Amino acid sequence: MPIRLTVIFLILALTVPVIVGMAENLEKDAERSDLSVQAKIISDTARKTYYAGVGGMFTADISVNHNCRLDIGGESSDSYAIKMFRADEDVGMIVMDRPPVRIVEPLSLTGNLTLKFECVSYNEKTAVKVSVI
Repeated sequence: MPIRLTVIFLILALTVPVIVGMAENLEKDAERSDLSVQAKIISDTARKTYYAGVGGMFTADISVNHNCRLDIGGESSDSYAIKMFRADEDVGMIVMDRPPVRIVEPLSLTGNLTLKFECVSYNEKTAVKVSVI
């Protein structure tokens, strides 16, 4: 009987840390996937707004986990990017390069939000302005 208990505890001692590690990775992958879906919604809406031309306006609802954030726009080449962060760890980026959609004002997004996308003229070129409604 004591040998059986020892073997059972040995098996548990070896498998529990592996299972806990897998659960943490699953949570991280799920949050990364959700961020990617939300970034795709922003990218698609920005692209649709860009194609509508100056004066075009659309809205989109997004939901970003409280532990995560999306940074859109920025300076120079960052103005064409949507960056995804999980607990301040960079987990991915979408570059809007076909067509090259520029976001004119940087914005950091988290929570349940409704965004307004507006196509504007910026330095004699077409760009998209995003704001929270």
